[in-house]
Amino acid sequence: MKTDQATRYHRGCEAGMTLIELMIAAAVGLGVIGAALSMLVMSQKATTVNEQVVETQQNVRVAMEMLARDLRLASYNYVGNVPGAPTVGTCSVTNGTFSRPVGLRPVDQNPTGADTGPDSIAMVVPLLTDVVTPWVLSANVGGTGIDPVPFNALPIAAAAITDMVSQGLAVGSVVSIGGGVAKAVSTIGATSLTLSSSIDGKFPAGTPVYLLQCVTYAVGTTTAACGTGSTACLTRNGVPLVDGIEDIQFSYGCDGCSTAAPNPLSPDGVLDEIDGANTTSPPSINDFVTNSAWNLPPMSPETIKQVQISVVGRQMTPDQGFGERYTSGANTSGPVVMSDHNPSADTGYDASTYSKLRRRVVTRVIQPRNM
Repeated sequence: MKTDQATRYHRGCEAGMTLIELMIAAAVGLGVIGAALSMLVMSQKATTVNEQVVETQQNVRVAMEMLARDLRLASYNYVGNVPGAPTVGTCSVTNGTFSRPVGLRPVDQNPTGADTGPDSIAMVVPLLTDVVTPWVLSANVGGTGIDPVPFNALPIAAAAITDMVSQGLAVGSVVSIGGGVAKAVSTIGATSLTLSSSIDGKFPAGTPVYLLQCVTYAVGTTTAACGTGSTACLTRNGVPLVDGIEDIQFSYGCDGCSTAAPNPLSPDGVLDEIDGANTTSPPSINDFVTNSAWNLPPMSPETIKQVQISVVGRQMTPDQGFGERYTSGANTSGPVVMSDHNPSADTGYDASTYSKLRRRVVTRVIQPRNM
């Protein structure tokens, strides 16, 4: 009897959870863990999206800076329309069977109408390096008297010539002396370069000698061209530089490319009126030329004074949504139309695929210093 009473007493004092209470606690705990995991997944995916947006913006800015840097130096006082001027690489325009060198060569994707792809551009830019020995004249040239003595040999340190050869100098290359005179190289000696023709001028020792090169900027659209698994990149002479760049467009402000009223018959230091909409006010961005081969006077590259660059970049991979499931939403409402290029007219355009990637655009007007 006492034993039964003691058992009932102890059982009455015991505390614990019933099975139902335990199941409820487990369900609440699992809910909290699930919510925490969902928040973690959302946070990670949001971070990924933010990183992709930042990367896209950086890529567009980097591409613009590269284009702007070389465009400011384009031509480098290289005057291709002077008789006997040497051609630098592929920087030349053709009119029928006649080809002549130029310092800037626009390459519109479709010179006669709306584009169905990216533009490209080629330009003469200087190359100068101080890796081994500065590329400079090692002695005065042109004589020491008042009147210059014609010369065709450039004295340069042997180490500098070795470095120049490693950077692409060869017979037929074009060099610029101090940015003032450009000549082709006919012979490469140990301590001098022989030019294809004489120069009537004087240059002191220490004058920089630049190796002129023709660089072409274009957009790569295949993994073979971009080399990183990407199908969009900015290339320079075929070498991929910036990933995610899917379009570049150029339009050109010129002085002397149009003789139609109200433009004068010769350059006057003001951009030509092209669209005819603002004949009594200064030219606007609408007067920039988007469609031209720039190979027939007066539409020649030498008349170009300003260049509008538009760069379109896209993120490298589609978003995966913000939940645990993979969901790809529409991140671009419609085709990003720049200048005369509407991507919806491109071969293989798919609106659903196009809308899955975010895009960023940068537009800038550059004034080449040497045109």
